[in-house]
Amino acid sequence: MKRPSRENEVTSRQEDNSPTEDISLRTSFIVGSGRRQDHHVDIVDNEIILASNRSPCRNIAFTLNRWAHLMAALNDIDTVVKRLTNTTDEVGRRLVVCRRHLGEGYYIRVLFSLRCVDFRKYFVLYGYKSSQIRPSSNGITLRFDEWKDLLEVIIPSINERFPQFANARQCTYDNNHSTQLNWFRCTSCFPFEYD
Repeated sequence: MKRPSRENEVTSRQEDNSPTEDISLRTSFIVGSGRRQDHHVDIVDNEIILASNRSPCRNIAFTLNRWAHLMAALNDIDTVVKRLTNTTDEVGRRLVVCRRHLGEGYYIRVLFSLRCVDFRKYFVLYGYKSSQIRPSSNGITLRFDEWKDLLEVIIPSINERFPQFANARQCTYDNNHSTQLNWFRCTSCFPFEYD
């Protein structure tokens, strides 16, 4: 007796209107080139995960809201990175400071001393003010060449292949930000409450 192929089996199940297997699609991109390929980007459902190959616990997950915040901050971050790569004067580089909130306690910042772009989750210690945030160990750091690869190759590919990320909107454009009081209540914009 000849056993039906897997393709015929799936087709016959769909014709019977029986539930099919829920297979989550996963797409990966490698960040960097040559032997320095230490980071990768995985897209799972509605999340983009930027992770390290050496230590998988070092990662950052972008929800649609965080991705929209990152897209809004790209030009500012890239301008600072270009200025740091073109400036040879140590004093000129110290004057450049860039940190942008991505929502829900996640920040992106450019570190001039390490010459890298850092994505990190922040927190507030118990008993401290909400303005006294501290970086956690949950995050990832990209060198400037990896940032350039992410900016010029991977982000356009993601926005082209996945329309939900290309059309993502920041929470600030929702109706629940219509008044200042509602904006202060947003847990994405003010994850540590407002002083």
